[in-house]
Amino acid sequence: MLLENLVYIAELPEGAASLDVTGLTADSRAVKPGYLFAALPGAKADGLTFAAQAAEKGAVAILVNGERLAEARALVPEGTLVIGAPDARRELALMAAAFFASQPDTMVAVTGTSGKTSVSEFVRQIYAHCGMKAASLGTLGVVTSDGQNYGGLTTPDPIKLHETLAQLAKDGVTHAAMEASSHGLDQHRLDGVWLMAAGFTNLGRDHMDYHESVEDYLQAKLRLFRDVLPDGGVVVVDPNAPFADRVVAEAQARDLPLFTVGERGEDLKLVSATPDGFKQQLELVWEGQTHSVSLPLTGEFQVSNALVAAGLAIASGMDGADVIEALGGLKGAPGRLEHVGTKDNGGLVFVDYAHKPDALENVLTALRPFTKGRLICVFGCGGDRDKGKRPLMGEISGRLADLTIVTDDNPRTEQPALIRQEILDACPAAMEIGDRAAAIQKGIELLGEGDILCVAGKGHETGQIVGAEVLPFSDHETIQTALVAVQPAPTAEGEPEEAEDLFDDAPLWARDAFVAALSGQVRGKAPADITGISIDTRSLQEGDAFFALQGPKFDGHTFVEAALEAGASVAVVERAKVPDLPPEGRYVVVEDTLKALQDLGIAARARTKARIIAVTGSVGKTSTKEALKLALARSGRTHASAASHNNHWGVPLTLARMPANTEFGVFEIGMNHAGEITPLVKMVRPHVAMITTVEAVHLEFFESVEGIARAKAEIFQGLEPGGTAILNRDNRQYDLLRYLASIAGVKNIVTFGQRKGAQAVSEKIVPRADCTTMTANILGNSITYKIGSPGAHHINNSLAVLAGVSELGADIALAGLALGEMKPPKGRGEQTLLTINGRTAHLIDESYNANPASMKAALELLGTLPIEGRGRRIAVVGDMLELGPDSEQFHARIAGIVESAGIDLVYCVGTEMKALWDALPGDRRVAYSKDSKGMVERVVNDLSPADIIMIKGSLGTRMGLIVDAVKSRYAEPVEG
Repeated sequence: MLLENLVYIAELPEGAASLDVTGLTADSRAVKPGYLFAALPGAKADGLTFAAQAAEKGAVAILVNGERLAEARALVPEGTLVIGAPDARRELALMAAAFFASQPDTMVAVTGTSGKTSVSEFVRQIYAHCGMKAASLGTLGVVTSDGQNYGGLTTPDPIKLHETLAQLAKDGVTHAAMEASSHGLDQHRLDGVWLMAAGFTNLGRDHMDYHESVEDYLQAKLRLFRDVLPDGGVVVVDPNAPFADRVVAEAQARDLPLFTVGERGEDLKLVSATPDGFKQQLELVWEGQTHSVSLPLTGEFQVSNALVAAGLAIASGMDGADVIEALGGLKGAPGRLEHVGTKDNGGLVFVDYAHKPDALENVLTALRPFTKGRLICVFGCGGDRDKGKRPLMGEISGRLADLTIVTDDNPRTEQPALIRQEILDACPAAMEIGDRAAAIQKGIELLGEGDILCVAGKGHETGQIVGAEVLPFSDHETIQTALVAVQPAPTAEGEPEEAEDLFDDAPLWARDAFVAALSGQVRGKAPADITGISIDTRSLQEGDAFFALQGPKFDGHTFVEAALEAGASVAVVERAKVPDLPPEGRYVVVEDTLKALQDLGIAARARTKARIIAVTGSVGKTSTKEALKLALARSGRTHASAASHNNHWGVPLTLARMPANTEFGVFEIGMNHAGEITPLVKMVRPHVAMITTVEAVHLEFFESVEGIARAKAEIFQGLEPGGTAILNRDNRQYDLLRYLASIAGVKNIVTFGQRKGAQAVSEKIVPRADCTTMTANILGNSITYKIGSPGAHHINNSLAVLAGVSELGADIALAGLALGEMKPPKGRGEQTLLTINGRTAHLIDESYNANPASMKAALELLGTLPIEGRGRRIAVVGDMLELGPDSEQFHARIAGIVESAGIDLVYCVGTEMKALWDALPGDRRVAYSKDSKGMVERVVNDLSPADIIMIKGSLGTRMGLIVDAVKSRYAEPVEG
């Protein structure tokens, strides 16, 4: 397009008008020959600093704010065209509108603090009811009758916005409704969109990290009515909404038509709203006629949202009677006061996106009439955002909910505990559980008959931002998992019955035995029974003994009072701290609480007759531990480490929690330095010690991989007499490990793997995309079984698991059946079915971690998966971190694995992966980026039907961004 047809206000030098512009961008990384680059000032970077780079990449023009023309010309090569505009942001938005040149014929927008998403989605549904092909754009992405495509911001950047609008128009969408955020309005992103009407929902406190004051925030919202809505456009508002009078004043100042709704509405008047279960019976007056409609939504705020949506539809040409009829079929937007589950006792669970004070108040107020028992609220506040709303939301939940559980939302780069504390200061009676999944689980556990649980803050979101990472997390999925966990198991006749308690009704510890194990002294009235062990008040259960451990950042003694108030049976405390503790507490006094926990663990090991296995290794110890737990549970009462409790406090804690009548115990043992495994394994005293593999992981603490092997071999020091060592026959350190086991006095050494001589070896392997079926010989016994997680590393691990099961005397046939239930977790091999142009493709998410061994395993798995048609095996790989001075060499070696595995295409992300990029042949490498963000669009746009794409990297490389983008564009859940 000619430059003269793009510019709006900017003045062009002589001869520039006929310049051909092939694209627009404000991102120098996206510049292509013929593009116009807008050098805009940003919150984190100044676009002008990238102007020279853009010119070198072929930009034909640079757009800047007028006052920076001279500065810009001095930065770019001589002869580069630089044009100035009074407001470069607005100029770019208007250029984008001209460049893409089309949009749906009928468009409306809505702004406000809360309700934008619901209103825009309601308008889309109303248009569809009236027979129009419609779309909504906003927080949920682009939603049409054909499905939805999630986006990242409420209001996209102007180039992406106008490109999307043009595509919608091309696809036949004639009517669209969009959200208008304060950020988008302030940054002129909507300028150039031709609107027939604009709506306002309300104004409360939000985005005070961006706006200087509420007035500044309001002024940004008012731009929709003052500057963006064209002459003759209709303003839709509920006069009862906060700050509605300011919107009305803007409309009157421009002589714009007003369409008012609600109780004080003059156009669509609400006569009454009568609750009817989770519906509301509305009586409305439109053009002098009374209409009754059943609105299938809860809460007064949803009535207002629905009426604003109706007003926008009518103001943009829809028949009023048809619009009112459509209200009866509205569906709430995902994550907006959404009923997502019911506990077996009838307790209801709702999810809502409420992350602002007024939104939380609206939601809790809306749910109160339906609450026969307690109203429970689980919520947190985001980090790096408006801190002032944290105590406000704490006060609201404390006032309106019967029980509040304060948890983490998206802490970003702030300390989560500090965010929670700012909420708790205004809600001191709340429970604090930092882990959001655990908080939701607790809320569901507490949910009784007639109770309602509201999980607020994240709504439809499928990620949690921690630091710079977006970790996979869904309130919906977590709730469903928790509901299943608390649901009684059905009998053969289909009726629920009480779940069998494998550990019967005996307490974990009797008081006298507990005190004796600790060599402690009782102060206060300690109960006769102790039902659990805790070191964290956030997850403490009534009846637990609380150990006040001292760490580098926290002293558990500061939480003793909270632990006792939460129902701890006793607190184990150090003698020196007693004078600082409440005198009426229930204490077991010891000299050192960590040593006391270790002593209790030793006592637990001494009293049990369980057969014990301990697992260590550079890679795979946690997944192997979980598989052992799954496999052994079929043969008897099994106790295993929770999460990765494998260090100096995790191992004794796991031991102390082991019931006396446990039949099988599984312990994970980890280390960062030499000498750390020895004291742990001597507490555990396993009958079987397993080393999964030894690889180049965390080499910063060791001079060589052999040094790691020697440290791992410390596990043999604690083996029970006559015990068994299980070693990986395929591992390069096998000979050294076998030698170290021998000199430690281990006589029974069992091997697993694919190499000749292994005693647990596969005989037939049938790999599939989502599992592996195999026949193996386990110590002379042939067994055929399925592994629920695909990959060669899981094949070898399964051999180790079955060898361990056999050595412990459990049933390997039952164990084999159990392995079919293995499923890879998110970021560790989870597979997702993709739909691209109506055909399938596959995504393998390995974004949680990476090291040379796991990278090799993941690439080899990718190479074994069957390809259909013209599909390709694609690897998107990010940096493997913490590899020490040989990092470049480790990364370059991956090229050989890519070649041998038959990987077709490789994308490289991160500074360390530059070594692989340089080592790859030209026909295999596709694109390189220093960070994952720069690779997102390239990967998403390059995918084709039948492709299998594996995305892997260390967590710090943020490969999850690419995973999320691929899922957002193409994903659908895998069945089975």
